[in-house]
Amino acid sequence: MLKILLTGGEGLLAHALREFQPKDCDLICLSHSDFDLTEPAHMQEQLAAIAPQVVINTAAYNQVDRCEIERGLSWAVNAAGPQRLAELCAPTGICLVHYGTDYVFDGEKKSPYLETDPPNPLNHYAAGKLAGEQAVLRASPNHLVLRTSWVFGGHPTQTKTFVHTVLRAAREGRELKATTDQTSVPTFAPDLAAWTFELVRQGASGLVHAVNDDGVSRYDWALAILGEAVPARLIRDVPPVERVTTRFFNSTMRRPTNTVMSNEKLTKLLGHRPGSWRPGLRKMLAQMK
Repeated sequence: MLKILLTGGEGLLAHALREFQPKDCDLICLSHSDFDLTEPAHMQEQLAAIAPQVVINTAAYNQVDRCEIERGLSWAVNAAGPQRLAELCAPTGICLVHYGTDYVFDGEKKSPYLETDPPNPLNHYAAGKLAGEQAVLRASPNHLVLRTSWVFGGHPTQTKTFVHTVLRAAREGRELKATTDQTSVPTFAPDLAAWTFELVRQGASGLVHAVNDDGVSRYDWALAILGEAVPARLIRDVPPVERVTTRFFNSTMRRPTNTVMSNEKLTKLLGHRPGSWRPGLRKMLAQMK
């Protein structure tokens, strides 16, 4: 039986990992209060008490705009915390699985980003996440960093994904606007959970881009959500969506444009294509009904 410690146990990805837990894995889930990335001594105590073979860290500060304001906290959770956790895991041979983000890239590349492409973060959130993943990889050759993007899926209490936001606006009759100049890959949380367990089983390590197939703009992603919501009987018809650019929202924070990542390395490791996000979207909407 493989003993796995799961941090950030109340989040979206942690929920998917719990739902997908293989029978041969003993998954111990700890919430933020039980395993705080900003408290190294507490982490050390928990690791010693639980003695896991693998730690899957889903804890992160991912409110991108807030990271610009609460820089100390975001850096502590996204950079310093993972670094210390990775260093605590390394001496006893514990494999740490940590999740990175497509935001480490500046979006200037015209083709999908590879693991070998140099990152160039444009904002504080991205800089912190990059520092975190680099520290994890430095701490041990056995650690695994999975970069992902636009994660979505169902959760018993949380409704914070882009899917929820679009559907709420449509149901409430509010005007819908979506950007045409932000492009990435929606990634279904249960798919990401399944890949994580597959990679853990085979002892994968290093940096891997873990995303579904098919990059889309925020605008096209919104249209896809609304289009699938009609047959799922969540809305009666597809409302109009206004095409805008990022500049429309007057954000003071720089965001990358094209951050579509190649999943070819993941495909080779898994022995099969990760597949499109569209079936996952249909599953999520069916569950919401």
